[in-house]
Amino acid sequence: MTVHDALRDSAAELKAASCPSPRVDVELLLAHTLGVSRTELFAEPERTLTPEEEERFSAFLARRARREPTAYILGEWGFRRLTLAVDSRVLVPRPETEIVVERCLVHLEDSPSPLALDIGTGSGAIALAIADEHPGARVVATDISVEALTLAAENRRRTGLEDRVELVLGNLVAGVRGPFDLVVSNPPYVHAEEFD
Repeated sequence: MTVHDALRDSAAELKAASCPSPRVDVELLLAHTLGVSRTELFAEPERTLTPEEEERFSAFLARRARREPTAYILGEWGFRRLTLAVDSRVLVPRPETEIVVERCLVHLEDSPSPLALDIGTGSGAIALAIADEHPGARVVATDISVEALTLAAENRRRTGLEDRVELVLGNLVAGVRGPFDLVVSNPPYVHAEEFD
């Protein structure tokens, strides 16, 4: 199987499985399989995949066809300027959440060393992006999930922001003290039938 064949046939397979972005997903999964960028896939469309690469790619494709998020299969996802580890312990950071960070940074731009609170941090995306993009900001990030905070700690190490992002296990604001210059939260979406 060539790169070209893999892209064509696999996109059709994911489309048949009703995946919302089959071509992009296939490009991401194939690039990850081959250890190249998406752009590099198109530089050698006639490259033949090794049997090991075919097997690995097929396994990734099967997971995506079962509707597992692409980010979980890749094990990481881009968020603003960061690449964060993600898996089933947290929700995948969404592009819309990048706008939340943008608004936070606008509110903090006149403060040289603000203290922010991120409630329900999950992967740490918001807290880490604020600390990454505002050189004087410190952020306290809370979550009720030990698993989520473990992944957030991994992302904090990956980004080198251990000294500016504090992780706290607790429900909402339990275990934290202000005052804070900014409080932000982007909780998981809850359907109306789940409110009770």
